[in-house]
Amino acid sequence: MREAQAAFQRLMAAKSERIDELRRLLENNGVELSSSSAGLQALNDWFRSEVEGDPAVSRLRPIWYAVVNDIGLFLGDVMIEQNPHLKWVMFDKGKRDLAYQRHVIMGFKGVANPKYNVDPDLLVGMYGHRIIAGQGETDAFVSWIDGATAKA
Repeated sequence: MREAQAAFQRLMAAKSERIDELRRLLENNGVELSSSSAGLQALNDWFRSEVEGDPAVSRLRPIWYAVVNDIGLFLGDVMIEQNPHLKWVMFDKGKRDLAYQRHVIMGFKGVANPKYNVDPDLLVGMYGHRIIAGQGETDAFVSWIDGATAKA
């Protein structure tokens, strides 16, 4: 548990830097990183058009997992920006939970389960897998932010 907590603290300490790297990557591709609905859609559209992987094994190219993490950090911060009572936590509420020892967003008041959380990193990764398989909705990022706000 101590190692997971230390890794979580390092990730949170590097979060601003990781989001800045994402911002630079997008700027180099003509996309402005923004938390507005239009900005989220532009990020979503860019991700859909650029993400690379091997559909035969449903894996992203290794470099894309870093991009997925950075997008997940950004989306989590957008959820918190729009719902300030939400927060990043390292989930430690049950070893059998999929979120165990992962960085997730918690603090939702509009749900019955006090352990309810959103794992933006996992969401973006699964979305990338669906995209390379030729599936996936076209407005996922906006939808996730709206869904988090509805439950916040």
